[in-house]
Amino acid sequence: MINGVSGSQNGYPLVTGAEKSKNAINGESESPNEEDLGYKLSLSDKNWKTLGKKEELSEEDLRKVEELKKIDKRVHTHEQAHLSAAGSYASGGASYDYVTGPDGNRYANSGHVNIDTSREKTPEATIIKANIIQKAALAPADPSPADRQIAANAVKMAMDAQKEIAEKKKGSNTQDSPDAPDVTVSESS
Repeated sequence: MINGVSGSQNGYPLVTGAEKSKNAINGESESPNEEDLGYKLSLSDKNWKTLGKKEELSEEDLRKVEELKKIDKRVHTHEQAHLSAAGSYASGGASYDYVTGPDGNRYANSGHVNIDTSREKTPEATIIKANIIQKAALAPADPSPADRQIAANAVKMAMDAQKEIAEKKKGSNTQDSPDAPDVTVSESS
């Protein structure tokens, strides 16, 4: 905690919890409460009005802001669809890239969700995972070319695992074992 910081910064008077505690020691106040442990910003009515003023935006800037808001919403919806469908195969949350609009606010203009696309220990588990990856890649209403490529790679991963299962069955000349569930590869366009 920084003690003894008070005064004015950018013309706004600043009062700290440390300053209040010091006053309490001198008998000027009662014992400090939880609020007194942090910093407090105290602004006059005039200063609040100054903070509230925003520069008027031109019609063109207002249109840009509205477009940025639409893009931001689309990007968040798109990435949330990936995240929801990926389930436990998503590595962390969604990541976004931002631009600053003419109004000074930040808006997401792109994003991504990392998904674990490695093979599983068994071909059956790999097929299940590949189907989930494919669904996650194609979950948004408007999958990107990169999303479609990931879905295609997932289909290939599932087909390779399916071939591995078929080769095992062919090599052992046995019928379906109770350990090998029937798993199918789904293909979407």
